[in-house]
Amino acid sequence: MVAVTRSVADLAWFRRELEREREFRLEQLIHLSYEVSDPARADVRTKLTVGARHALAEIDAALFRISKGKFGTCELCGRPISVQVLAACPATRLCLSCER
Repeated sequence: MVAVTRSVADLAWFRRELEREREFRLEQLIHLSYEVSDPARADVRTKLTVGARHALAEIDAALFRISKGKFGTCELCGRPISVQVLAACPATRLCLSCER
């Protein structure tokens, strides 16, 4: 697997975006944990919590890839992930070909 070279400015932007999204997900989880138990909304709260935890794990994995110099490289084929795809979803692990 070959790491994709990104400019320092690009990586700083992606890191900021990921950290901003991470903060949002943490706040979401805190809010969900303090929500008053309403049986009618329990299923929705559970699904939101699972989704937020999954998103948080993906964000943490992307931040780890940045720290290891592997950000922007497809985890399956090793090819670069386009900047357009990363800009839309910085936590992306796969290129469009492998995603299909």
